[in-house]
Amino acid sequence: LRIAGWDREGIIMASKTQPYWLVAFPQEYKGADRKGYARLKETIGRNATVSEFIIPGNLKIGTLDSLMSLTESLGKVDTMVQGSLTKVLRTLEEIQKKESHLGIVSHNNVSKFTWQYNKFMVSSSLQKITDGIESSVRGHETDIKKMLNTFNEVSQTLDSINRTENGTLLVKPLTPIIKNKNLFPSRSLEHVFVVVPKKKKQEFLTSYETMDQAYKLRRLKKEKEEKELKLDSQRAELAKDIPDILSKLKDEKKRSDLIRGGAVYKHIADLIRKTKAIMVADASKEDKKVDAKEDMHKKDYKVTVTKLSDLLKDSIEEKLKPYQLQAPNTTGAKKAVVDVILTAEEFDMKSSRIDSCIKMVSKEYKEAKEKIEKHEKDLKRREAKKLADPPYIVPGSAAEIKDDDEYVLYQMTIMKRFKDDVIRICREKRYTIRAYVYDPDGEINHTKKKNTLESKQKKLKSRLIKKCTVAYPDMYQQWLHIKAIRCFAESILRFGLPERSEDFKEIFPRHVQAALIQPANGSESRVRDLMQKLYGKLASAEVTAELNANETDYSGFGANFYPYVYLTIELDRGS
Repeated sequence: LRIAGWDREGIIMASKTQPYWLVAFPQEYKGADRKGYARLKETIGRNATVSEFIIPGNLKIGTLDSLMSLTESLGKVDTMVQGSLTKVLRTLEEIQKKESHLGIVSHNNVSKFTWQYNKFMVSSSLQKITDGIESSVRGHETDIKKMLNTFNEVSQTLDSINRTENGTLLVKPLTPIIKNKNLFPSRSLEHVFVVVPKKKKQEFLTSYETMDQAYKLRRLKKEKEEKELKLDSQRAELAKDIPDILSKLKDEKKRSDLIRGGAVYKHIADLIRKTKAIMVADASKEDKKVDAKEDMHKKDYKVTVTKLSDLLKDSIEEKLKPYQLQAPNTTGAKKAVVDVILTAEEFDMKSSRIDSCIKMVSKEYKEAKEKIEKHEKDLKRREAKKLADPPYIVPGSAAEIKDDDEYVLYQMTIMKRFKDDVIRICREKRYTIRAYVYDPDGEINHTKKKNTLESKQKKLKSRLIKKCTVAYPDMYQQWLHIKAIRCFAESILRFGLPERSEDFKEIFPRHVQAALIQPANGSESRVRDLMQKLYGKLASAEVTAELNANETDYSGFGANFYPYVYLTIELDRGS
């Protein structure tokens, strides 16, 4: 089996995932022979596996500035590609729900690396090759991410369907259970389906017919409290506004200015309404015994209504005065006149001026009166329904349909207009009303949808696995090319250009030798010491010396600086 150029002969899934060290060092000559690689292998061969890492010797070097800039970007691209490899491998293992040997196989083929000349042409600049690899890897990652998102969306939808099918009656689809086509036996009645916990079954059966009574009492109490709060607010408003208006009535000029005010008649009318509402509320109190202070308030309210009514009448006359001889000629003006007339009629105020204005705006007046009459009828109808207040739930209508280990499903009949109230009552009792709409093809459509999703999930999974299986080795090989370019660039910066002109044609391996080292488990320190003795002369002791715990590194080389070029190739399986 061959994938992306990798040799998998025998395909033995090795568990060996020891990191590789990619190192480079100046070539050593003995006569005409190159001895650098042979000497390295002889020195550490007992403690590590050593193989040549063939890097094209004629890669484009470019300028020193471009080479230094490239080494900075190469480190970021290296990290990015390794991260992408980890994501792809993790995605593959999550989809397959088992550990994948794809990473191990790729890792164990590192020693077989060869430069892909047809894909990464040595005539191109190193920056162009690097940019191409970065773009290719990001493309693979983006494609896999899109495919994974689509797969996850389908899987989540399918999981949701399976959860509801295998769940309790709280979530289980009702279509296969309920066969009732007629959910509305009359214009005013409706069938609803209630899920009741089994431990509350008896409680439900004995109380469902009357469980609306306590709710009605609470609702009436709440309405009464809200009404009291509204009256208290109105009392506070009257206590603030009325004294100010009454004080102006004592001064003829101020009274005249007040009457001529723009919409002052509306404010006065509103104060009269609120005062009368408070008087009616006080008169309807159950406690008929009132103290002298409350009795004084009642007398004050009556006097206030009388004074405000006189003021309102004068204000309305003043407002209609401009239209006594000339009819309003705009829609806005006609509407304003109608508003004034309706306010006058509300408080039973009559005058020749009002009658004259009614004739001027007869059409608009008639339309406004019809709207008011319709609104009043609606109010009376609602109040009548409220006073009738029949039972929300039809007695004896509860019928058991199905049960499971935890819940019982009932059908019961309710008054349609009280459905929202019934839902609230059931919620308080920890009963759940399930939404249900009869669909003759519902069960067939549900099965068809599930089968379609399962088929789609299977295809998406197959495509995603194939994509990961093909993309991972390709990305891994491109990662090794990034390692090779890093090794080449850092070697030129570290060891300089060759002195002999014939070595320029093949800087690797004539001037610099690259090797792949895989230390035996537990032999890392031993190999490092042997290589330090072998190449220690390439760097000063100050640069390679280890720091004490209390010392600071000012060199800029970091902790992993060695006298030779050093890069790691490590299989990261992710967390």
